[in-house]
Amino acid sequence: MMKYVYALILLAGLSVSAQAQVQPGDWATPFTLTDINGNEQRLYDFLSEGKPVIMVMSAAWCLPCWNLHNSGVLEEIYATYGPDGTDEIMVLFIEADPNTSFEQLTGMEGPSQGNWVSGTPYPIIDVQDFGLPAAYGLQAYPTVAMICPDMRIKIPQMWSGLSNWTVENVLNEAFSCNNEPLPNDAAIHEFSSRPTLCGTADVAAKLYNSGASVVNSAEVSLLREGQVLATTTWAGELPTGAEAPIVFEGVPLAPGFNAFRLELSGMDDDPGNNSVNLGIYNAPNTTLTLNFYAQGDEDAAEDQTRWLIINELQDTVASGLIGLDYQETSISLPAEGCYEFVVADDGENGLSGGGFILATDLNGNPIMDASDNFASERRQRFFASTVVNTQHYARSNAELELFPNPASHEVQLRFGLPSEGAARLSLFNANGQEVFSRTYTKLPSGTQQLSAPCGALPNGWYTARLQTTAGTLHGRFIKQ
Repeated sequence: MMKYVYALILLAGLSVSAQAQVQPGDWATPFTLTDINGNEQRLYDFLSEGKPVIMVMSAAWCLPCWNLHNSGVLEEIYATYGPDGTDEIMVLFIEADPNTSFEQLTGMEGPSQGNWVSGTPYPIIDVQDFGLPAAYGLQAYPTVAMICPDMRIKIPQMWSGLSNWTVENVLNEAFSCNNEPLPNDAAIHEFSSRPTLCGTADVAAKLYNSGASVVNSAEVSLLREGQVLATTTWAGELPTGAEAPIVFEGVPLAPGFNAFRLELSGMDDDPGNNSVNLGIYNAPNTTLTLNFYAQGDEDAAEDQTRWLIINELQDTVASGLIGLDYQETSISLPAEGCYEFVVADDGENGLSGGGFILATDLNGNPIMDASDNFASERRQRFFASTVVNTQHYARSNAELELFPNPASHEVQLRFGLPSEGAARLSLFNANGQEVFSRTYTKLPSGTQQLSAPCGALPNGWYTARLQTTAGTLHGRFIKQ
């Protein structure tokens, strides 16, 4: 049930932005996805062949989706006008909640309305993230989009209930599609997964021809924070619906998050698809020795909650199990290089019952924080080096510095106040219980330093919260 609630919360966030952004006539974002039978489904192949595409975005647990699925409307249309019929229309079913499993799709586990696979003739695609649903303005489950051969979204949402969901109504919209793309419409796109990489990255996207005229050349610029880093020229022959890769190799990454933008130069009939934003994180530098602290929840042993570190060759260089008892250990890495810290849980609910998993370097800089429901796994890349910065771990929240971290007897809190006023300091354990509090009737403006005793607290992971008249500050530390 946790997955179901999470999907509803995230869907609420998607629907607000999607309704404001996706309109009739908007460009149809290209995609190539593999269905559950291993067959590749490429949207622009269907559109360039003159076929309207009916795309259903559904969720295995959704009752209105199940009603649509069992109406027989799409089965009848697909049988008559699909690949085994007149081959005039394509239907794609998207399981659009990444948090559902294949077992839910087949009705083998819940929450699920039943077996969505049995008897379904059209392709079923089980997406792994919200990239496609967001691009097509997922408003609610189900969302049914009509996409036309002009490479445009004719109707972002066809579904309004069973009363209007008829073969006749759907066919009327499909056969009244505009089949002519814009005369000149080159586009650039890529779904951004915001990966974490070490030091350099190949920044890549695809050049598409969404227009009627052949694209023979295109100039693409790579920007970061408005500054042009590089420009490349593509030359070739790109007919309607075709694509070509655009790659900027070995781009040095700035510290932290890198916001890249790829732009097509010049103007065409739709400038709105002439750029794409891509994000890449530069993996943090760490010491070669790491500190590891963990305490699992009650089902950690049963779920085989564990951690491992893998190198660039995908070899495991360190690993261990996480149990109910508190543990701390020192991990020595064999050499400088790019590594990935992985925590995994066979129960697919992380530490939903409490506990924490934290790895830092010798300077307290965080590498892995998995003190929540991280589902089946969480991954974080880092670059182990003999030369690293010396910032405190709590500097990840620049407004509240906690030290020493880890702390044994007392933790210090340093922060700045814009004006004098009252304050309340609280400490919370990993289960969210308040274990310490202190009220200050008046603190002066400027840099302040307070202390909180922690010697009597059990070893583990704690959150410090400081409520002031200027706002609330948070920081986290380990008691050892």
